[in-house]
Amino acid sequence: MPDQFIKTAKTDRRSFLWIMGALLLGAAAATGNAVIRYLMPPQKPKSAKELSIPTAQIPPGSSLIVEYRGSPVILVNSGGGISAFSAVCTHLGCVVKWVSGEKIFYCPCHAGKFDLSGKVTAGPPPEPLHKIDIEVTDGIITFI
Repeated sequence: MPDQFIKTAKTDRRSFLWIMGALLLGAAAATGNAVIRYLMPPQKPKSAKELSIPTAQIPPGSSLIVEYRGSPVILVNSGGGISAFSAVCTHLGCVVKWVSGEKIFYCPCHAGKFDLSGKVTAGPPPEPLHKIDIEVTDGIITFI
């Protein structure tokens, strides 16, 4: 009876070692993958496709948020023309909203305020909103 116990114990020990080896190999592979992905340079952004928007979609006093080159852009028709800014607040990256009654961009995260030119008027944002170049031709807004 003791011989059978020893054979069973050896088999169980061998299985345990194989399982532990497989687990360690899997952990090493996962760690290696994470390290390699960290060290690789970031992928280049995809080329932006042409984006054209009819001016009729933005009546005077209103705004429209669209995605351009992978980030939100806010288009505003103040009545005196259409302007475009990055909709990402320069403080912590929240998306700003257009408040037509006050004619300001408002960041709801930390009460940041920007005027119609994108300049900071209140709150913690460290710099103005980034202006996006657009062109309006024959009632069509095109990003430059």
